Amino acid sequence: MTASGGLYPSLGRYFENFTDLAHAGCMSKTRMRECLDGKRDFTKSEKRAIAANIAMRELNKNPIDERELAYAVDAWLNGKFDEIYKRKDL
Repeated sequence: MTASGGLYPSLGRYFENFTDLAHAGCMSKTRMRECLDGKRDFTKSEKRAIAANIAMRELNKNPIDERELAYAVDAWLNGKFDEIYKRKDL
């Protein structure tokens, strides 16, 4: 999914396909695609759900990437989703 990340290129590193990302954000694939294309904005709840999903994915890895986990928690708790995941490089 990396090449199709649209406005949120960093999300492609965490999700293999659009279906996984849509499920993480509790939304349809159509809505998710519209958000990635910039036609709509993710809601606060969708952003929090995606960030929480990324944090859980990181916690299930061995070894845990502390930096990626810190970014996910910051996006989830402090509302920095756009600042973190709209970037190509982390």
